Amino acid sequence: MIAKFKESLLELIDSPEMHPALESAPTVLLAVSGGIDSMCMAYLFSRIYYSNYAIATINFSLRGEESDGDENLVLDWANKQGVKCYTNTFDTNSYASHRGISTQMAARDLRYNWFDSLIKEHSFDYLAIAHNLNDSVETFFINTLRGTGLQGLTGIRKKSGNIIRPLMGFTRKEIAEFVKEENIPFREDSSNAESNYARNRLRNLVFPEFEMINQSFLKTLERDISNVEAAVDVLEELYIEKRALFIDESSSRISIEALLNERRPDFWLYQILTEFGFNPYQIAQVHKSLTGQPGKEFHSQSHLLIKDRDYLLLYPKGGGLPKEGSLSNKRARVLELQTNNIEVPSLKIGEKAQFECCNQKVELSLYTKPKGFRYKKRQPPKSFFMRDLFSESEESLFSNGNVNKSPTGGESNLSSTSKAFVENMHSSMPEPLLCVDANLIKFPLTLRVWKDGDRFMPLGMKGFKKLSDFMVDLKLDIVTKNRIPILLSGDKIVAIIGYRIDERFKVTSTTKNILEIKIT
Repeated sequence: MIAKFKESLLELIDSPEMHPALESAPTVLLAVSGGIDSMCMAYLFSRIYYSNYAIATINFSLRGEESDGDENLVLDWANKQGVKCYTNTFDTNSYASHRGISTQMAARDLRYNWFDSLIKEHSFDYLAIAHNLNDSVETFFINTLRGTGLQGLTGIRKKSGNIIRPLMGFTRKEIAEFVKEENIPFREDSSNAESNYARNRLRNLVFPEFEMINQSFLKTLERDISNVEAAVDVLEELYIEKRALFIDESSSRISIEALLNERRPDFWLYQILTEFGFNPYQIAQVHKSLTGQPGKEFHSQSHLLIKDRDYLLLYPKGGGLPKEGSLSNKRARVLELQTNNIEVPSLKIGEKAQFECCNQKVELSLYTKPKGFRYKKRQPPKSFFMRDLFSESEESLFSNGNVNKSPTGGESNLSSTSKAFVENMHSSMPEPLLCVDANLIKFPLTLRVWKDGDRFMPLGMKGFKKLSDFMVDLKLDIVTKNRIPILLSGDKIVAIIGYRIDERFKVTSTTKNILEIKIT
């Protein structure tokens, strides 16, 4: 066992040819509880003459004198070996009660938080935990019974970051036999004999039955778990490649077409959505919705997912996003996103003002229309608004929405307003800047989120259109809709900021002053 342990340890610290006694050996912090596994691990470190290790032990104050006895055993053994030993005591029950978690979870949090602080403070390279093969197989079954992805079928890994488990290749029976042969001191945790927890029930009641069928079932499962682990590693590399095909990171949307082109879209969808906290049942429902009607919503603790026409749209929660179930209520469109009406006071010529509405920063600027500018009516594309301002001297540069070349063969110099018009004329994307006739509006103006029943006359149209229908035409999802600021003059909509102005407020040849509206 000593030789096998040495080989396993050196592989885990990436130094298979190193002699353990070298002073240059990586520093290792051993988590030792006083139980049979951790005392065996500490003993093996001393037997292979490892040079750079220390011990950390915790008194969780859960078993009274038993806990104190565990701590004293570890301290006595470390002193006899001349090994540095760090100790700490926690009131685990109080910690669990304060955070509303189980005692087991509390002990785990306290344990690893303290270990992390020791590693940082004393610059340890590795943390050694005394998990064995039984622990890994128990974890495999617990994860399977609770429902898990492939990662859960790998049991406990021998190495996770800077955490190593050099006893993972040994069964609990092998460790017990070695401890008895070497007369290694340890203390038995009386709670191990109880079957109150799932792990103890597996250990005490289930595994003995498996051994009746196959005495070597642990070693058999070790091989199977190792194969699953290898498959998971390969799939993780493949997923990194596939993920770039599925997800547009800039807009946080998942391509439905790309998913459906895969042989098993359900598998890739599971891989993607577990990153964002969705559970297996929710992911199965999302998968069913891929070929259905748009509009369905799904909530995890951290994200909102909306099934749109061509994409699954992901939004992180917080910052005013709706809570679970809220978007389904058609009578409460604005919900949490509704802000109080924001009053825009009167502006003077040359003044600018900034406001925040619907999580957007809106800038309003008032200025006199420059001389030489005149209005030329042009029908806007269906899904886009336009700014119909350009210099009279530039009129000949436009022909059916295209830019003519200058006599020198190059592209003519346009004003910033005219150039923006040309560049965006045929764009299907929102435009962050709009211009309206300032003489047709009445201050104070109002900024707010949209409401059911809102109507306006989109630029280029002669009749009114429901704002909800206008947004449907633009194929906007419900979260994007609720992030669009609406500017009103009295009860009239002046602009759907970032998308379209109202025909009644457009700039014409008689316009004297211009109100410029943009998202900053």
